[in-house]
Amino acid sequence: MQLIALISFLPVFLILYYIYKKDRDPEPFQTVSLTFVFGAVSCVPAIFLELGAEYALNASTLEVDTPIYNRARMFAGVALIEEVCKWCVVMLFIWKHKDFDDSYDAIVYCVTASLGFAALENLLYVAQNGLAVGVMRAVTSVPGHACFGVFMGYFLAKAKYHSSHGNTQKMILWMALALAVPVLVHGEYDYLLTVDMLWVFLGLIVVADIVAFVLIHHSFHDDHPIVDRPIPIPPEFPTTPPEFHNSVPHTFNPNNQCDTN
Repeated sequence: MQLIALISFLPVFLILYYIYKKDRDPEPFQTVSLTFVFGAVSCVPAIFLELGAEYALNASTLEVDTPIYNRARMFAGVALIEEVCKWCVVMLFIWKHKDFDDSYDAIVYCVTASLGFAALENLLYVAQNGLAVGVMRAVTSVPGHACFGVFMGYFLAKAKYHSSHGNTQKMILWMALALAVPVLVHGEYDYLLTVDMLWVFLGLIVVADIVAFVLIHHSFHDDHPIVDRPIPIPPEFPTTPPEFHNSVPHTFNPNNQCDTN
């Protein structure tokens, strides 16, 4: 059981450590930890929603195991559900949080929610299918979820910036991209697993990893405030001179000098 937990969680925490340490102004550990936990919890409703989507597709007129069926199942029945669940974690817990104030923060929190989701999903897969599956997922699915989180966070930072500056139209545009891009990449990733196109699948993983790394690098170096921070006002100087002691001021009188002779 310990080996299963190690294989399930080790790649998750290695990637999370890398993302967290890239932040110049690290996010509070408690906020990051809660985001991770909520991301893991979001895996539970996703499981039931995916079962419902599969049941609906099987009850439809689509023929099972055809390209159209597989695309509908992987894009709408898996990718859309999982990314919406992770997106909801960020929107409900992080979007208005006081700690979400810099552009790189969006990547930190979106990747954290994604890796929380991946951690529980990975544990369930490894417990059911064995260690070999865990090793395979450690180099494919877990980095994949991290990449989807990077894509979501990159666009969500722009949405937050425009939201805090009152540009609703641009906020909606970037918000839509924050959800659409991870869904499309995730859906294509899952679909390629259903067809005999191993090299295309591996190529997608490599390209997604490279793009995610570039976005992380760019966001790290371009990290900037995305909300208006209040300018600290220095304490006012006193407008009146300090009150002196009310006693009679001492004046020098040469006749009062002590005679030392």
